[in-house]
Amino acid sequence: MKNIDKIIDQAKNLLLESKFDKAEILFKSIVKIDPSHYKAHTNIGVICIKLNKLDEAEKCFNKVIKLKPDFDLAYCNLATTQEKMGKIKDAENNFKKAIEINPDYVEAHVGLGTLYLGTNNLNNAELYLQKAIDLKPNFSEALYNLGLTQSKKNRDDLAELSYKKALQFKPNFKDAIHNLKKIIRQNKLLLSIKHNKKLKKSSYIGKSGLTENPYIFNRKVEPELISELYKIKTEELDNTKDVRYGNGVCSDYELFENNSAILKIVENDLTKIMSQAVNSNIFIIESFFNILRTGSGLTSHNHLNDFDQNKSLINKKYSLTYYLSVGDQKSEQPGILKIYDPILEILPSPGTIVIFPAGRQHSVSYNGRIDRVMIGINFYAVT
Repeated sequence: MKNIDKIIDQAKNLLLESKFDKAEILFKSIVKIDPSHYKAHTNIGVICIKLNKLDEAEKCFNKVIKLKPDFDLAYCNLATTQEKMGKIKDAENNFKKAIEINPDYVEAHVGLGTLYLGTNNLNNAELYLQKAIDLKPNFSEALYNLGLTQSKKNRDDLAELSYKKALQFKPNFKDAIHNLKKIIRQNKLLLSIKHNKKLKKSSYIGKSGLTENPYIFNRKVEPELISELYKIKTEELDNTKDVRYGNGVCSDYELFENNSAILKIVENDLTKIMSQAVNSNIFIIESFFNILRTGSGLTSHNHLNDFDQNKSLINKKYSLTYYLSVGDQKSEQPGILKIYDPILEILPSPGTIVIFPAGRQHSVSYNGRIDRVMIGINFYAVT
């Protein structure tokens, strides 16, 4: 037993250092000595999740449950693994089994609530997430996911409160900050639309909407604009958890909140271009930039969300891409903007601006050696 205890201590230290391969070897050496050591099997399963070896992780947790049928953690870990594997019903059952064994198991309530959120079972999602918060009021992740659920239920007033509570306990919670800012911008948008309807005034004559679909324009790119973007804090594309992927970086969605003089000029110019394109006053909801490098891109997507559906704004929302540097267009994947329904392929030049309805699917793949830099905007016509 002393030898096993020593190996466990070594393996745990390797886990803390994120040396998963070495830790896995040590835990496996423990189960060779003692095949019934359920804690070692549990740790092997956790490491397999980290290494994305989900089939092996599932086998490990099933093994743990055979060894210790009342081990709530094993059921929760098994459920988490199965959810990642797309085995949603199995995951649901195992989260429930963990809660049956331990009704106060906070993480199992959060896991089940988040699973229901992912399957759009919003009432059950709210039920289990709220139970987790009742058990642990300072659980930021539970509060954040409750906010997502409330927003999907068209209760942005409650979602705003949930995000604020999450930030009380985790002030640097990036996703909560982003979603809270988004709700604040959405409220400003609704006020702007209401204000324009009340005034019934516009400098634009005729029906709003794109005069061409897509609307293509060109604006000369200032050299200092590109250099300014490289000074702004960015995030790796693979860390965004959205449609962006590969070797590149991006900004947050509040680019035009930057106090840079050149960005203010660009914002003013693009606002005029967008207003002209849709024959309407406009409201910018998101502004950002992407820098694509070799082996990066965006999978097929659009820019509509639950808010647009709930507020009947689908036909008022548009997307803009403004290309500052088009990179290496001699590469196999030169960064063609592919717009669907119907399919249209656009190989941009420096300064190209493309505006299209936010509901149109689009994608891009880039494999050049020179950075490809673009500014993106999502906006609404408000008249």
